[in-house]
Amino acid sequence: MKKSLSLLFMMLLMAAGVALAQSTMPVPMDPTADDWNDREPFQDPDGNWYFSSEFMFGVGMDLSGNPVANDYEQMLDSLITGERTYTLLDPDKVTYSIYTDFDELFVFMPEEYEEFSEPTTRVPFGLNSMHFELWFVHFENKTNLVENIEGMEPFFQWRIGVQTHYTVDGVTTSSGIVYLEVFPRPVGLLGDVNDDGEVGIKDVSALIDYLLGMEVKPFNKFNADVNENNNIAINDVSVLIDMLLS
Repeated sequence: MKKSLSLLFMMLLMAAGVALAQSTMPVPMDPTADDWNDREPFQDPDGNWYFSSEFMFGVGMDLSGNPVANDYEQMLDSLITGERTYTLLDPDKVTYSIYTDFDELFVFMPEEYEEFSEPTTRVPFGLNSMHFELWFVHFENKTNLVENIEGMEPFFQWRIGVQTHYTVDGVTTSSGIVYLEVFPRPVGLLGDVNDDGEVGIKDVSALIDYLLGMEVKPFNKFNADVNENNNIAINDVSVLIDMLLS
């Protein structure tokens, strides 16, 4: 516990010492999270399971299909004046990322996604292949329909989202993460981070370890969002400690 608190304190000091430069880079328009399609898993005579699911979304674009910045709400001015007043983005510098539940960044592994030669979290805009199109990502080996599949964990339990990035000369700006809530958020015992049925000091330690990037098992992320703001962060540690002290 002391070691975890020390590491957390160091992390806070490092974060406080970083000056965030103001960027003049355009920020991508927020994407849209439109639909989730999860087909029933299929098992062949040899016992092998096959899954097929798709996330449909839209990267912010104008009426001509050009990716745009978050000033696109000025489009009406453009239509009235006949002059474009919003910012176009270079399509070659636009990427997007997929997230699940509590801002958990999805990693596309080359073993499953032959489009990439290394683990990838940012998909190039306009990539058109077996798994990717402008309007969807196809997840060949992910499903939430796991009730009859022994040992298979659902892809996500609550929601799936998308975020757009714009990178020029190593500098990146990003849209917000836009989520599609596919299932009702699971309800549990708030603060029971280690999922043992009670709230105690072990849960504080487990939550700190998780925030430091350590592997924590078991870990109930819905119980870890102690302040119920749909995010797991340092503030949840403070709220959990206050719960124990009260």
